[in-house]
Amino acid sequence: MKPAHSITKSFHLIPALAISAAVLTGCYNPSEGDRDPIALGADLNFSGLQLRSVLIVTSGQNEPGRVLGTIFNTTATDTQMFLADSDEQHPVKIPALGHVEFDQSPLIFNSTQEPPGARTDLQVTVKGQQATINVPIQNGTFDQYRPYIPSPSPSS
Repeated sequence: MKPAHSITKSFHLIPALAISAAVLTGCYNPSEGDRDPIALGADLNFSGLQLRSVLIVTSGQNEPGRVLGTIFNTTATDTQMFLADSDEQHPVKIPALGHVEFDQSPLIFNSTQEPPGARTDLQVTVKGQQATINVPIQNGTFDQYRPYIPSPSPSS
């Protein structure tokens, strides 16, 4: 009689397992997941700013490089920031409690000293304070970066 009881008990577990499996498989729909899972850029929190996914895209070493990423201002005042590489500096104004997206507001350095695949330091200056963010340099290997690659310099 014991084997029959065990079999009956096992049959009672089948509906519970089936319901569990149905619930768990419905938890993730890949079509609703990350549409752009590649975020190779660097992050930095500095002087009330949050720099997110910052990187440079370029066609090659010593060619113009465009900064991509987003800067969030967590302060209640507009903030003037300067972003610089080894030989060039650009001002960026970030509105109070707002943000700047570099895919919408182009910031282009005349020359990228390092080749794609390398990393380079950018200096961030806010109200006289300075920090360094080490960002990756990308080319058109990833499709989502191709539209942002600046034209090569005329001497190329």
